[in-house]
Amino acid sequence: MTSTAFGDLPPEAYHDAPWTRLLPWLAPYTPATARELVDLTPSPDWWITESPAVTTMTVEHEELCRHLAQLFVVRHSTAAFGPSFPTVPRQLPLSTLAISSRVATTFQRLQVQTVADLEPLTVGDLYDVRGTGHNTVEDAVTALVSAAIVRSGEQDEWDGPEDEGEPLRGSMPAPLPPVQLQMLEDLSQLAVWRHIRRRGDQSLLNVVVEDGAPEEIQELALRLNAFTAADMVSATASSDPVLEFTAFLSELDERQVRILRDRFLGRPPKKLAELADDFDVSRERVRQIESKVKDLLVGRFHFGTAVGNLLASIRTEIQPIAALDRLITLHPDLARDVPGVSVPLWLVLDRLDDYFEVTDGWAAAPDVPAAREQTRTLLEDFATEHGLVDLAAVAAATPMPKAELLAWLSWCGYTLHNNQILTRTRSLSDHAAGLLAATGEPLHIDELQLQMGRDNSVRSLANQLADDERFVRTDRATWGLASWHLEEYTSIRQQIGLELAAAGGELEIGQLVESITSRFDVSPSSVQAYAGNGDYEIAQGVVRRRESPAAPRKAPSATRRLFKYDDGWWKLRVTVTRDHLRGSGFPVPSGVASLVGCAQGEVVELESDLGTQSIRWTGLQPSSGTIKRFLDRLEVREGQNVFLEFAPYGRFDVSLQDPVDPEDHPLEQAAALTGCAEGVGDPEDAQMALAMAVDLPVDAKPRQILAAYRQRGDDDIAGLLEEVWTRPRRHWVDLSPTDPSDPGAVRNGQDNGGDASNENVAVEAEPQGQASSDNGSVSVPTGYRSVGWVRPHEAEAAVLAYQLHSDVPVHDGENIAGWARYVDDSSGDASKFRANVMLVRARSQGERVVCWIREHEAFAIVQAAAEKRPIAVRGPDGVAAGMVQYFRPGSEAAERYRSTTRLLRGHGQAG
Repeated sequence: MTSTAFGDLPPEAYHDAPWTRLLPWLAPYTPATARELVDLTPSPDWWITESPAVTTMTVEHEELCRHLAQLFVVRHSTAAFGPSFPTVPRQLPLSTLAISSRVATTFQRLQVQTVADLEPLTVGDLYDVRGTGHNTVEDAVTALVSAAIVRSGEQDEWDGPEDEGEPLRGSMPAPLPPVQLQMLEDLSQLAVWRHIRRRGDQSLLNVVVEDGAPEEIQELALRLNAFTAADMVSATASSDPVLEFTAFLSELDERQVRILRDRFLGRPPKKLAELADDFDVSRERVRQIESKVKDLLVGRFHFGTAVGNLLASIRTEIQPIAALDRLITLHPDLARDVPGVSVPLWLVLDRLDDYFEVTDGWAAAPDVPAAREQTRTLLEDFATEHGLVDLAAVAAATPMPKAELLAWLSWCGYTLHNNQILTRTRSLSDHAAGLLAATGEPLHIDELQLQMGRDNSVRSLANQLADDERFVRTDRATWGLASWHLEEYTSIRQQIGLELAAAGGELEIGQLVESITSRFDVSPSSVQAYAGNGDYEIAQGVVRRRESPAAPRKAPSATRRLFKYDDGWWKLRVTVTRDHLRGSGFPVPSGVASLVGCAQGEVVELESDLGTQSIRWTGLQPSSGTIKRFLDRLEVREGQNVFLEFAPYGRFDVSLQDPVDPEDHPLEQAAALTGCAEGVGDPEDAQMALAMAVDLPVDAKPRQILAAYRQRGDDDIAGLLEEVWTRPRRHWVDLSPTDPSDPGAVRNGQDNGGDASNENVAVEAEPQGQASSDNGSVSVPTGYRSVGWVRPHEAEAAVLAYQLHSDVPVHDGENIAGWARYVDDSSGDASKFRANVMLVRARSQGERVVCWIREHEAFAIVQAAAEKRPIAVRGPDGVAAGMVQYFRPGSEAAERYRSTTRLLRGHGQAG
């Protein structure tokens, strides 16, 4: 056997014996069980019906031997070589086979020299040899297949080399040992790879010698370590991938080029039906041409070609993702357009190689979803209990540059905080836990929501945190992680209970306020308010637990917008806001809590057609759970009025208020506002319904009904009743100040402390422009004007109204002495008076305005009363805005105006 190229062998050089005699392991195969054999030649059963002499006439020698070797390696790895290749001469030296230096090295390490030495060995034995891989084993078996099908001449009796005249591998007087040849070949191939990877200046070897080695050996190590790819292969030696692909295109016919351009590379790809119409053939025929082009591409651009080398380098960079810009920087050829198809080379490789795809500037293996999943798995390996991953750890575990890694993580939807990757942000609570863990300290709820950047309300976030055991409230509006073991803030009410328990049951109010406010961000007025309500009471300046339950603040019949309706039904009229539609809970009057039997500190659950509805009184103000499901069912819009219906036996429902017809009689309009429009046919029926709605006898007199609605604060209904039942007046109690320069001041600056001499229901309006004064009794300092004598407990109610965004009653002992009425920013009054709270005092004939008061003013009044001294009023920006005067209890001014505090505003403070 010689080194003659297999493609040049004449037919008589091959055996004419059947394939199954030469390679007996082919005998069990049929066309149904060996599809890889069927596709090799036109004859579907060639290994059964033909000989090598016939088969090699239609298929190349190397391709045939390679495919048969692959089949043997995969399916017959335990079969001995002797029985598997019985016609190969046993005395044939292995050095005469067409083998590479890698195979020769493997044979040398096995210490085998002839085919007979291989006879008991198997594929598995070759794999066991040090440094032997799959390609080397496949090459060895390919050589055996080749030797089995080529005639050996007289080699059956060959006992040794007889012809020294024609060397087998060229005229090398002293051929190198196989191992050295293999080393040179491997170094050459490694040098080529380094050039492909644009790393031609890197050392190919890394030789380490011992300290103290001879100088000659140390110099030898330096020379070897300085050996680079550029020393073996020229950077210009590599071929051009664009020209190589263009040459491939020139070998295709017109239809194949069209399919390649329009089907493979089209953006978007053309459908089979479109191409079938263009070619006037069937879709199946187009599919066949497409399949043929694919096979040509796979067989053409293997490793070793310019395109194949470029693909191999790209695959190395994509682990599992790489920015397309970085790949183009590494291989500029990727950005070049390919003539004939008019697309960049990177798109050609993307569409032709199933290993990767390019999406939105990212090259991913095998595709972007798989790369995202692999990234998620990598992050999970580093994640802490709260889903945090240290960015430095991930950067060290991936070959991507840091900037590219950050861009990829952002593209995948991950967020970064303090160099920590947040991997769990799907739910509000998971996102908050990760953000807190990355911050390392408690955050105010507003800051937490801002950092999260999600479209949710602060209230819904707080509700989520409160229901999750991972979080604790470390202050009134500050949250941390339970794993930090910080002091937990529960509520002012519970903090008071803890303080009283620690102090033996009683504690002076000043000490209580100081203890709680020094540790938590709560106002002194809030602590005082909770200390005098619900479970606690203040007696002679000492706070203790109340011995008997506190009476409800207001009866249902005295509650504004709450109306009685047939057989124990009550209806609360509510104007729907965006918060209602979003699913938030909301405050309800204490009369509702009294109606459903909800005491302070309790939660009552009502039954409805849409599930349980909760009424809770765990704070200063009772509140209702969400009614969103009811609003959705009724298709309610923001600004419409609905009635919360409380029925006997703990039933609940929501109904939509019918529009009030302005053409109806005023009494009928008033009845409609109470929810009693149905069945009201005339003013007399309306009067009876109006009486029943406020729990009066049906024969109650008009003045009794009107007084009840005035007392409750239902001004809209009272106004309609006044149109019918009262004589014309110039003005009812003026709810707006008359001094245009000071809208928050009491009319004429007079308050008189609420004594009985000022209980008019109808009063004349004062002329506009009247200057404010205190009736000359207490002078106003220069530069200020009087807003009014605001009592400390009224200011406390105003503070709570600002905090709760709802009306808060002003208590005078066990009685309600007035209200802090809250309006939101959308109200015209809020804009006019630059305040959200109006203080009113209750009178037997109606309510009287004290003033419109701002939050910082209310705080200043509470502070002045607590510290028993005058206090400067400073606005939210820290600029002086006024002053609170303090008057000693028992002094003439304090007795006359029944208040120890008076609120003044600077002349520069308009409104």
